[in-house]
Order: sequence, then C-alpha cells, then structure tokens
Amino acid sequence: MDKAKLNQATIPPVILTGLLELADQDRIETARWFAGTGLDRARLEQSRTLVSYRQAITVIRRALKELPAGPIGLMIGSRDPLLTWGTLGTAVRSASTGAEAREVATRFHQGAGTMMDYVVSRTDQANVIELLPRTHEPDLLTFLSEEAFAGIVVLTRLMFGPSSGPLAAELSYPPPPWAAAYTRLWRCPVTFDCERTTLTMPGSLEERRIPTANATQFDAALQATRAILEADPVDDVVAAVEGTLRQDLRSRRTATQVADALGMSPRTLHRHLAKAGYSFGTIQDRVRRQQADVLLTQTRRSITAIAAEIGYSDPREFRRAYKRWTDTTPTQARKSVRLF
Repeated sequence: MDKAKLNQATIPPVILTGLLELADQDRIETARWFAGTGLDRARLEQSRTLVSYRQAITVIRRALKELPAGPIGLMIGSRDPLLTWGTLGTAVRSASTGAEAREVATRFHQGAGTMMDYVVSRTDQANVIELLPRTHEPDLLTFLSEEAFAGIVVLTRLMFGPSSGPLAAELSYPPPPWAAAYTRLWRCPVTFDCERTTLTMPGSLEERRIPTANATQFDAALQATRAILEADPVDDVVAAVEGTLRQDLRSRRTATQVADALGMSPRTLHRHLAKAGYSFGTIQDRVRRQQADVLLTQTRRSITAIAAEIGYSDPREFRRAYKRWTDTTPTQARKSVRLF
C-alpha cells in the first residue's frame, strides 16, 4: 500500500467500534487505545467519521493486547451484517443475482471498513476469495483474516440461507488455540499453514436470484457507498481536528484545547497540520462554513441563532466571515435554495 495513503482517513471505523463493544462487555477501559492517534470514542461514534489505516492498525494492536485472547476477529466479523457492512451490505443484499452481489462486494469492499484487500478468481464450480494484506502486520494477520472471512460467510448465509456457506478455507498462519471455532462457525474444512489465505465459495451462487433484490434500494445504497470511496481523501490528523471541532462549535475551541483533546502537544498538532498543508484556522473556518451551509439551507433558524451555533456571539461577525468564505451573504445563500 502506498505510504501516503496510510495516513488518509478513508476507512469506516466498523472494526474499531466492534472492539469497543467487546471491551464494554469485559469492562475494559479503552481511552489509552487512542493515545496519540487523534481518535477517541466520541469521534468514532460520529456518523461521518472515517479513520486512516495507520490509526486503525494502532488501535487494533493495542486492543488485542488488552482483550481476552480468543477468536476476536470471528466475533466481530460475525456480527449483524447490516451493522458491519453498512451501505455496501444493503447494496449487496439488494443486488439481482449472486454474480452482481459478488462483483459489487469485491469492487467496493473498502466502503465497508475492511482492512484487507480481496481478489476473486473463478473456477468451473467455485469462487476463490484471496485476502491480501495492505501492509506487513504478522501479529494482526490472524485477527484481520478472521474478521474478513467471517463477515463474508455471515452475509452470504443471510442472503442465500444456512446451506450456502464456504466449501473450504486455507489460511497462511498456524492454527490458533481456538482453531476449532473456525470449523464450528464456517462448517467447512479449514487448513492452516498454507501459502495463501483463501475462502472457497460455491460457484452455483453466481446464478441464483437474491430474495431481497430491489433495484431502487440497490442504486441508492451503491451511490452512498461510492460517496464514501470517492470523497477527497483527508489526512487523518486533519480529519481528527475537524471531528473534534464539530463536537461543539459554540465553544470556539482553540488549537491548544483541540491538541489536548487529541492527546498531543500544540506543537505536534501544528507540525502535523503544516505537513498536510493546512493551518488550524483554515480547518476551523471550513468546519464552520459547512455547518453554516447546512443550517442555512436545511433549517428555519434565524441568522442570529445560526451564528451562535457555530461560535459567533455577534451575528455581524458571522456575516462578515460568511461573506469572506463564500463571497455571498447568509441571507442570499438561504434565498438561493428557495425554501424560505
């Protein structure tokens, strides 16, 4: 994987939220998992949050050291597919045939928060899904492989029924102490210490109609998934600053306050931002403008109330700022959408 992409916030934090759920069950304190990453639990629970590969790997590694040993990847991957696959899962389930579902899932799998890449090869009677790590993380290979394959198996059975599971699994790592769980959950032969990490699925699924096929829902879910993948990539620290500011625009947090919330010094924060080509003030203005646009075009709040919502006690100051951002006034922006 291109090193520059490791710091781009492009991944929905599905795996991380799953780890937090397990920590809650065991009453494990999780704040230290996020130290120095620019993330915290509140950020992960925001609907628009994306994380970088670097951030995710850091949190996963720390989490696995503190959670009880076991088939953690299998547990996270086996959760409700509507939760783990998000809008991509809706697109896959509403596709017309197994072939279309497989094509969509393979092409857009990163929109579901996956941490591995998939390559699918077809034979006369089967589809072989191979997992390819994006970076060399031998200590995480078992967890990441478990999570990826468990998610595929659960989603496939949800679509086609309990008998539609894999034909075989070949894994490139030694059998873990909980190896029996693989066979119990996947109900197929599982071989360890193989050259590749593959899951073989029945080729007959390609021609089957999906009971939940819905063209309208398919198009809408695919469009939402594309929006995640096609958004301009943002540096993970920049995204963390944006997320922290969005939590409370009224308070007009300073760079020092934001740095403290992200677990880093102000100097470190400014260095990260400068490397990414941003200043704190630029990010703060962008977040305020985005929220102002939403409030102006989608609510009936007064200009004074909107100004206060994004941190301006004086509406005249807000009007000047908005004019500087957009070369138009808040009132003109509101009139342009013809809702009021």
